[in-house]
Formats: sequence, structure tokens, C-alpha cells
Amino acid sequence: MQLTPLSDTALPSRAAAGWRTRLDRPAAAGLIALAGWLAFAAARLAVWAHGQLSLFINAGTTYSHPALMFPKIYHVRGKGYDGQFYYRFAFNPFNWHLTAYGITIDHPYRYTRIGYSVVAWLLSGGGHGRLLPLLLVVINVACVAAMAWLGAVFARDGGRHALWGLLFAAYFGLVVSVGRDTSEPLADACLLGALLACRRGRHLLATALVSYAVFTNEPVLVLPAALALVRLWQLARRRARPGLADLVWAVPGGLYLLLQVIQRLVVHGVAGGVADASANLTWPFAALVPGVYRDVHRMTFTVLGRYDYNLIEFLAIAAFVVAGFAVIRATTAPAHERLAFAGFVLLELVIASGQFWNSVFGEGRTFIDAYLMAVVLLLGTPQRIITGKRLSGLAAVAVIVLVLIARRRVLFQ
Repeated sequence: MQLTPLSDTALPSRAAAGWRTRLDRPAAAGLIALAGWLAFAAARLAVWAHGQLSLFINAGTTYSHPALMFPKIYHVRGKGYDGQFYYRFAFNPFNWHLTAYGITIDHPYRYTRIGYSVVAWLLSGGGHGRLLPLLLVVINVACVAAMAWLGAVFARDGGRHALWGLLFAAYFGLVVSVGRDTSEPLADACLLGALLACRRGRHLLATALVSYAVFTNEPVLVLPAALALVRLWQLARRRARPGLADLVWAVPGGLYLLLQVIQRLVVHGVAGGVADASANLTWPFAALVPGVYRDVHRMTFTVLGRYDYNLIEFLAIAAFVVAGFAVIRATTAPAHERLAFAGFVLLELVIASGQFWNSVFGEGRTFIDAYLMAVVLLLGTPQRIITGKRLSGLAAVAVIVLVLIARRRVLFQ
């Protein structure tokens, strides 16, 4: 028997194949995302926040009253950002007074967006104020890692390597969510988990996850609406019978209506859903087109200014939306996922108000569901249509913009 030694090039090739196999696990994607987002949070804490974690809350002096707050936290000038309201409800999610714990509510819809605050309240042992600034960040970082883990499961379902799941954690708007204590990571981890539970016929788990996502960030209602349309069509055509699958759309919708009634009775005034629609929605393209035109008109062309960033973010999300619509017929994703993608694009982009399109502060965080559903559709598309090379091109767009935005928010508010 003659033993032929391996060539020098064969050994690295086998080693690379071994590493590729080891990383082809959802846990690997989750751990990589966890490490990356922990690094971002640590850099933002060290550079912009100068070691003061409470600055992540972005409590502004317009709605947060330093003299009434205990423990004391650091404030920013002006209105601040949404994190201050999640922080306020983390002390007690069921205290619905206009002003409590030194923070005054600005819009009625805040009262029914408390899922994120409830988790922080529970983990802090009932609203322990000194723990809340840390826990709000920890919850978000953990949820972004969970999004990558769940995304890897989507990738494996589509016959792709698990590390493609990192695309779900690569959305640039998450920089704001993690850096300013907002609720998107928790809501969208629940959303992705619910989609996978539906695919596997675990309807009770899907119902619980969608319901909590709605309780956290109500734009997720697009998913139960899409499920309702598909199920009602199937029932009308006698292609399905009523069953547990109908709970996934009926319970979250019923919960949202119940919350609106409670809020209306306890707080009085305008219902949260009405206030949300009037503040955040407008006629199709009425805010999108002027907003993009303004960004183009005010580009600096020499250095990256606020409008340059806005335009870069728009082009990045547009690339994924266009790709999502390009594969909407070819993807193996279920009908309700395709319909939800179209619904999120309509809600978060097409009819979103000037509050989002005129902003130079939000980094597109509210467009996240349209992005995530586009990735779900892309990963569910056969590889002969969306090759690894094409998907890599889109991934490069996401990563480049993520790095730009992360650097911006490490240095600036």
C-alpha cells in the first residue's frame, strides 16, 4: 500500500471546510451577533457616553424632570428620545399617570407599548431603578443575538449556511435600538420566533409570541392582519377548517383592542391607536418622496453629513425591498409571510409620516420589519435564483451601512 501525502493546499482546504461545518449552527450566528453588539454597546458607552450608561436612555429635559427622578440619571437637552418612556414604565408598567417617576408621557400610544418595559421590570425585581439602565441595554443585546439565532434557522430552512442568519442582526437601525434603549429587538425577536413557530405548526407558541410582540411594538399587527387575510381566504374557499391556526391572528388583534379600551378608560383622552395613526401615518408617498428629495437636495458630496446618512440608509433599505419584491413569486416562504412583507413596506415606508422621513435622528429604525421580512423571503428563495454571490452583494450593503452608522453613534448622540 502506498501512502500519498496530502498537498500543502489540501490541508488548509480541509481545515476551512471543518470550520465552515462547525459554524453551520444557529448558536454560532447568535454568539457572533452577541459579541459584535456587545462591542458596539461598550464602544458607545466608553466614547460618547463617557462611561455613563444612563445616557443610553436619552432622557430629555422636555419630558424628563431631573429634580423629580430617583435614582438620578444623566440627561440630554431638548425632547430626548423614546428610551426615556420605556425607562419610566420599567419602574412600574401599570402606573399610567401622565407624570410618574419624573417623566411625562408625550403621546397616548406609549401606554400600550410596554412589553420591553415589563421584561426590564421583572428582571430588576419589580423596577429596581439602579439596575434598569443596565438591563435595558442587556435585554436589547440579547434580543439582537436571538434574532441572529432565529435567522440562522430561517437560513437552514432555505438550505443555506447558518451564518446567513447574521443578516437579521445586521440592520443599521438596530444601532439606535441598542444605543437608545428602544423596543424593536424584543418585538422582532418575538416576530421571527412566531414565524418559525407557524412554519412548524406550533400555533399556541406563535400566538403567545405575536401577542407579546404587539404588546411591545404595535406595528407588528401587520403580521396577524396578513395571517387573517390568508386564513379567511382559505376558509372561504374551503381549503382549511377553523382551528388553532386562527388563534395566531385573532388573539393578538383582540389583545390590542382590549389594551385600547383599557387605555381609553384609565387615561381618557384620545385612544392610543388613533394617536398613533394620526402622528405616524399619512397618504401614500406623501412624506417619503419629499423626504428623499430633501436628502438629495441637501447632500454635501464632500463629507458625510446628516442628509448623506439619510440617503445612504434609504438606498440600503430600498435595495432589500426591491430584492424582496423581485423574489416574491419565486420564494418558498408561506403566503402570509409574503403578504406581511408587502404590508410592512406599505406601513413603514409608503405611508409613514414626516415624523420618520423628516428625521435625521432615527437611522431608519422604524423600517426594520420591512427589512427583516425581505431577508426572510430572500433566504427562502431557491439558490438557483438568489445565488450566494447575489446574496453576498446585499449582505455587503447591509454591513457597510451598519459599520458607518455604528461609527456615527459611537462618536455622537
